[in-house]
Amino acid sequence: MRLTKEQKGQENIISDRNMRDKCAGHYEVLEKVKKLLLIPGTELATQKQVADYYAVGEKAIETICSRHKDELTMDGFSLKSYKEFLNIRNEGIETVVGKTIFSFTNGETLTVPNRGLKVFPRRAILRVGMLLRDSEIAKEVRTQLLNIEEKTSTEIKTEDIEEEQKLMLSVGMAVASGDANAVAIASANLVAFKNRHIEKLQNDNKALAGEILSWSDRKKLNAGVRQLAAVTGIPFGNMWNELYKNLQYKYGICLKQRGGKPYIQWVDESEWEDVIKTFCAMCEAYDQSPTEMFQQTTPEIKPKGIRDLEKLRAKRISK
Repeated sequence: MRLTKEQKGQENIISDRNMRDKCAGHYEVLEKVKKLLLIPGTELATQKQVADYYAVGEKAIETICSRHKDELTMDGFSLKSYKEFLNIRNEGIETVVGKTIFSFTNGETLTVPNRGLKVFPRRAILRVGMLLRDSEIAKEVRTQLLNIEEKTSTEIKTEDIEEEQKLMLSVGMAVASGDANAVAIASANLVAFKNRHIEKLQNDNKALAGEILSWSDRKKLNAGVRQLAAVTGIPFGNMWNELYKNLQYKYGICLKQRGGKPYIQWVDESEWEDVIKTFCAMCEAYDQSPTEMFQQTTPEIKPKGIRDLEKLRAKRISK
C-alpha cells in the first residue's frame, strides 16, 4: 500500500530526528490545535498535563521520555524539586509524607513528590507530539508542522522567482533603452544571480557528501559549529553535544568514551567523512547552508612565544 504525501510527511517527522530538530521551534502550533494547560504561574506542564493534551495515558509519555530522553532534555525537559516551585504565587503549601502540595487561586493543586516532578516546556511538549504515533492530537500537530514547512519552502521559491523576474525585466528595459553599458550590467547581474544558486547547490552537495573539508582542515569545523550555534541561538556547547550524539546514533562513533575534551580530537581520519556528513545534516535541519557555516576564517595560530607574551600582558592589565 503506497503512502500519501501526508502520511510520508508524518512518518518523516516520527523517524527522522533532524526533521524534528528543524520543527522544534514552532511550538506555537500547540495552541492552534488545542488549548494547552500549564502549571499556574509557569511555562511548564506536568507529565499528566502533557498526557491530557495528547489524550493518551501517562505510560505513553513515559515511554517517549525513556526512548528519547536526550532530545527532550535538550528541549528543557527536567526533574524539578519542590523548592524550585516555592517562588510561584500560591494560596498555600502543605507538606505531607513523601510529597509537597501547592494550592492555587483557581482551585488547582500541584503535587510534587520528594523525588521531584517531571516538567515539560512548550518545546519539549511539541517534541512529544512529533514522536507519539497513535495520538490524533499529535497527528494534527504534525500536520500543522508540515503545513509550515511547505509554506516556508513555497515562500523561498516565490522570492527567488520574483528576484529573477526583476533581473530579467531590468535586462529588457536596458535593451529597450539602447544603452549598451546598461545592458551589459543588467545581464551580468542576471547571470551572477543564476550562478550564485548553482554554485551554492554544488557546494552544499559536496558538503553533504563529506567532501567540503579535508582531514587537514579540521580547525574549520570548530568555526562551522560556532557559526551554526550563533545563527540558531543554541549554546555553543549544546551544539557540540548534538554533533556527538548524532555521531553516536548514526555511525556508532562514541567520542566521549575515547578521552577528555575536546572530544573531537579523538576522531580517526577514516571517520572524518562521517563527521562532516553529520554536521551538514544538522545544518540542513536548521535551514542553514553547510557551505555558509563553513565559510569562516580559521583562527590564526600564533607562535608560542607570542602567546605567552600576550598572556603576561593580560595579567598585568587585570592587576
